[in-house]
Amino acid sequence: MTDPTPMPPSFGLLLRQVRDGLVRQLDLTMAEEGLGIGFTHYIGLKALACKAPCTAAELGHAIDQVPSAVTRLLDRLEELGCIRRQPHEQDRRALQIMLTDEGRALWLRLKARGDQVIDLAMHDLAPAERDQLFSLLTRVRDALSPP
Repeated sequence: MTDPTPMPPSFGLLLRQVRDGLVRQLDLTMAEEGLGIGFTHYIGLKALACKAPCTAAELGHAIDQVPSAVTRLLDRLEELGCIRRQPHEQDRRALQIMLTDEGRALWLRLKARGDQVIDLAMHDLAPAERDQLFSLLTRVRDALSPP
C-alpha cells in the first residue's frame, strides 16, 4: 500500500519551479509588448542597463550565456534599435555594446513588467515574510558562493 501523503518537493526542485514560474509569467507579460522578445532579452537589457558600455564577452559572462546566444540576443536588440555596436576605444579587435535611448525606454517598460510579476508571485506574503524570504535565500546563495 502506498502512502497517500505526497512528498514535498526537494529544495532544488522547488527553486527550479519558482524560477520557471517567474520566467513563464514574465514571458507572458512581455509578449504584450508585441516585439517577439522573451526572458533572455529581459536579462540582457537588465545587464546592459547596469554595465553598458561593455563587450559582448562581458555581457555573456554577466548573463551566463555562450557567445552564440549573446550574438543572437544582440542581433535582436539591434534590430529593435535598443543597442548599437561601436568600436572599442582601447581594443580595436572588440566592439562595445551601447544601450540607446530606445533601449533604455524599453528596459524601463520591461522592468515595470518584471516588478509586476514579482508582486504577483509574492502577493500572499506579508512584508516581514518577504524580508525573511530574501534573507534566507541570500544566506543560501552566499553559502554556495566560492570563497
